[in-house]
Amino acid sequence: MKRKLLILIAVIVFTGCSDRKSLPASRLQQPSGEFSFVTPDGWFRTKLAGIDFIIVSGEPDYGTEPNFFVDFVASGSISDLTQKVISKYQNNQRPFNVVLQSPFVTDSGMSGTKITSERESNKALPLASFHYLIQDAERVIVITASCAEAVKEKYEPIFDEAMKSLESDRKSQQ
Repeated sequence: MKRKLLILIAVIVFTGCSDRKSLPASRLQQPSGEFSFVTPDGWFRTKLAGIDFIIVSGEPDYGTEPNFFVDFVASGSISDLTQKVISKYQNNQRPFNVVLQSPFVTDSGMSGTKITSERESNKALPLASFHYLIQDAERVIVITASCAEAVKEKYEPIFDEAMKSLESDRKSQQ
């Protein structure tokens, strides 16, 4: 039974990673979110079964892969959802500490908030996370970028650049 479970887990992991492709910098249309952003040069795009959004990640650096993932897209305002994001991570990622909360604006003019936080991986590796909450009309797009704490100064500008390129792909509501 244990062996069958291990084989099943291996099949799921390897099947899920089969779409992982290193690509040049280019615009990624998120299939379920009606938005897109430019991914960093040479990073991977991974579509896992059961997850609506494509995960973007780089090569491992300092013990973990720097990555972007879409937390969720929800109706509401930045102020309403900021506390929801903080509570979600405080409840699920202990320890979790908010370091900074600052305004954030995309190149297309959408405004939002960037929450910088510290937490640990499941292997107790110190991580830096950047939560981008971007207002798009009546909805908020929430994307989290993470990397090892030791290399956050290297990746934060890369994360910011990608999130500044975020554009809404929604058809205008008439």
